[in-house]
Amino acid sequence: MDFQYMDMLALLGVGGAHPGGLHLTKQLLEEEKITNATNILDIGCGTGQTAAYITWDYNCSVTACDLNETMVEKANQRFERMDFPFRAKIENVEQLSFADKTFDFVLLESVAAFTDVSLSLTECCRVLKKNGVLLAVEMVKDPKLSQEDEEVIKRFYNFRSVMTESQWMEQLTKAGFSHITIVNGLDMGGEEHNLDFGIEFDLSPNINPSVFELLDEHERLTEQFRDLLGFRVFRCIR
Repeated sequence: MDFQYMDMLALLGVGGAHPGGLHLTKQLLEEEKITNATNILDIGCGTGQTAAYITWDYNCSVTACDLNETMVEKANQRFERMDFPFRAKIENVEQLSFADKTFDFVLLESVAAFTDVSLSLTECCRVLKKNGVLLAVEMVKDPKLSQEDEEVIKRFYNFRSVMTESQWMEQLTKAGFSHITIVNGLDMGGEEHNLDFGIEFDLSPNINPSVFELLDEHERLTEQFRDLLGFRVFRCIR
């Protein structure tokens, strides 16, 4: 069986895999007005780390979903252990099952690049209430990244697209968002924050050794392209 990057994340049960991890998510949510009446959709919930944190700290309504069945199973094991009254479900962000104008916030943490962004971003806009907020954490490329290197990155991660900051802004505008800003001034932490980044593992049994080879390749590519690949946090109002 040929494993891909997302299979690796699922089998290793990586929580907080997006840039900045849970540490970044906490910062973003602290800047928002969230009450126990707030309705949040966590798309690409993975093992449920973010959804669990929001439920525990904010006591609001959280809907968690992911396309990967293994991730959803691990998220639900977490929610069951914590005695939460909800379960994650399998959803495709390109065609969400939720009604129009359902959520106050949508979290999209390192998800859209794996999709057809013209579909996924439009769906995120559709399910948000008027003046609802999308918080998207996505990889951005430096315009100097060569086409050859971009293809290497796309093949490994199975990205549908690798875009510049301006290309993301254009796609978000086309999706229907009325006000788009890039969140700056984020504290990505140093040594004193390592325990708060929230990176964790929930290993599946009998993991094929090739999965760990993928992890090594991910780390190699991260180092190779560290000056040409970054990320942005886009805050978008419907």
